[in-house]
Order: sequence, then C-alpha cells, then structure tokens
Amino acid sequence: MLAVSIVLFFICVFLSMMMALFDQDKKSDTKTLSTLQWLSYSLYGLSSLGIIVWIYTSFNIQSSNIWIAILIVVAYSLVYFIFAYKIPRRFANKNTEKIGFLTKLAGFISTLFSWISWLFSFETEIEDETVSEEDIRELINTGSEIEQPQKEFIENVFELDDTSVEEICTHRSKVITLDLDQSIDEWKQIIHDNRHTFYPICGKDDDDIIGVLDTRDYFRIDGELNQDIIINKAVDKPFFVAENTKADTCFHEMKNRKTYFAIVLDEYGGMTGIITLHDIIETLLGEMNEVDDEIPPVEIQRIDDNQWYILGSADLEEVQEALNIELPIDEYETFSGYALSQLGRIPDDGTQLEIDLDTMIINVREIKNHRIGQTIVYIKEKEKEENEKS
Repeated sequence: MLAVSIVLFFICVFLSMMMALFDQDKKSDTKTLSTLQWLSYSLYGLSSLGIIVWIYTSFNIQSSNIWIAILIVVAYSLVYFIFAYKIPRRFANKNTEKIGFLTKLAGFISTLFSWISWLFSFETEIEDETVSEEDIRELINTGSEIEQPQKEFIENVFELDDTSVEEICTHRSKVITLDLDQSIDEWKQIIHDNRHTFYPICGKDDDDIIGVLDTRDYFRIDGELNQDIIINKAVDKPFFVAENTKADTCFHEMKNRKTYFAIVLDEYGGMTGIITLHDIIETLLGEMNEVDDEIPPVEIQRIDDNQWYILGSADLEEVQEALNIELPIDEYETFSGYALSQLGRIPDDGTQLEIDLDTMIINVREIKNHRIGQTIVYIKEKEKEENEKS
C-alpha cells in the first residue's frame, strides 16, 4: 500500500509540472488543463487514503481514534503541497525548454480520458429512459406544489395534439361573410354592424371563398372606394385548413405563415367554419374575454308552457332536449338549418314568415344574411300531450 501511495505521489509531481507549463501558455487547451487538474486531485485523494491505511495497519492504531487520521491527512497535505505542488511547479517554470516535451504527453492523456468519458456518457445515454406523456401527467397529479391553473394548462398542452380544428372553430352558421354580388354600401353596413377584424369574401356561394378582408387595411384606404380597390389593398389570399387537422399542427402552420385567420374546410371542400390564433390560445389558457366582447345571447329561452324563444344559431340537439320533441339531429346542426329545410327555400333578408309543422309552429321574426335569426316557437298541444304521456 505504501509503494502504491509513493507512486501516486510522484505522478502528482509529474502532473504539477505539466500544469505549470500549460499555465504559461495563454493559448493552451483549457480542456487538457482541466483534465490534468482533475487527475491531480483524484490521485492526491487516493495517495492520502493509502498513507492512512498503511499507518493504521503498520502501527496497529485503533480505528476508533479519528484524531490520528485527521493529523495524518493534515501532515500529508502539507507534504503534498510543498513537494508535489510548489517545488515541481517552480522547477517547471525555470526549465520550460528542457521539459517542454511534457505538453505533448499531457495532450495524449487528455485525449485518452476524453474517449473514456465519451464511452461512459454513451452508455448512460443508451440506458436513459425517455419520459412519456403518462409519466408527466402522473407527476402533475401527484405533485402538491403545482397549482390547479398550472395543472390545467399542462393538461391542455397535451390535449392540443388530440383536438381537431373542427372542435374549436367558429361554425359557418355564425360566420359573417361578404359577397361579391353585394354593393360597397352593403359591405360598409356589415362591417359597421359586426365589428370583426376579418371577413371571408364569397364568390358564387358560401363555400367559394376567394379572399379574406382585413378591416385594418380597409380603414386605411383613402379616397373613393370600389370593389376592385378594396380587393387589391385590403383582401388577402385565404389560408385553408382541413377540419381534421390537429390544433397544434394548425397553430404551427399559422405561426410559420404569419397569419391569424384560417378557413376550415370539410372533406368535400365546403366551409366548415373559421379558426383564429385566438381560438387556439383559448384552448390552452381558457376563455379570455376581451374588453369589447359581447355577452353571448341566450339561444333557447322558455316564454310559457307552449312558447319558446329560439335563435337560429341554436344547436339542434339542445333544442330537442329543451322542447322534448324528436328532431333530425343527425341531418342538421342548427335550428336555422332545420327550419330552412322545412321551408324549402332561402328567404330574403328582412322578411318575416311562419313555418307550420306537425309538431310546432315556427314564427320567424328575423332574417339576416339569408339566415334565420330570432324565432318564436309554438308547441302544438297534441304533440305536447303525447310527449308527456311517453
């Protein structure tokens, strides 16, 4: 044991001289110098341990006497500092040219240990297990220091790649569009009444989207307006996205294209609705009410036992549950779509009409953009009695 400690001691002397040479050269490899320092400290620790073990075993010192071990370490540290650090470094500084060849040897040692370190790190990387989504969810659920809003945000991040744009887009029944066959005055009135930033422009029909009007550019147009000027200066090419596209994919595509607004298309190329970056961000952070956001209107409201106030944009399945009447919810999404199918034609804006059905009478009070708005629905007594019996 003593022989090994002495050998390690002289190796430390050798390393101290090499470190002194590297300290003199300002262009020296800092990685090699760090390797030499690490080796020197490691060998010092090993040689100290060897000296302690040799003294304990040679002189039969009791292992419980810790103070002797401390004195040995202090004494050896003093000897090491003088004879293995100070003197070798001073010698190296005075004889740089004679022992300059040691720098090449130091470079070889550094390269050798770099390869060894790489091998160990390579093995570690192979054995490391990847953290799955389930592992992170479990950590979130069991972690007591993570607050509920933070948990919800992380959950929403994971769910974003499972959510399609169809689930979070604004349905076409609620989208305000501009038609090419409308006059400039009609465009002005629609923009004034609705206060949106973007308006899809339709050609032959609502599924023929030829562009998107940006009102920020629209209001910057000087002089007399006509349709050609508006299209050239304030209308951008539409960005289309399939309705089955995942929300996170849509977000990255919109960010890369630097666009805020996209048209959602179904499998036949028809417009399903629209989606904005604001919609996707709300999916992550929750609903964000802006200063000028309007309170969403009540779409289904009971007036008395037989009468209901229903908006055309109301979900048909919700209407069925409220009225307790069987409706074709698999064929139509909104109450307006169902009512128009029963009417059999597209009514003109501003007209009022009545649709008499077997189960109800739909009194249409408002037609806007060829869509049914406000209605009063009267439930016929015969149908009501049959539903109550069933």
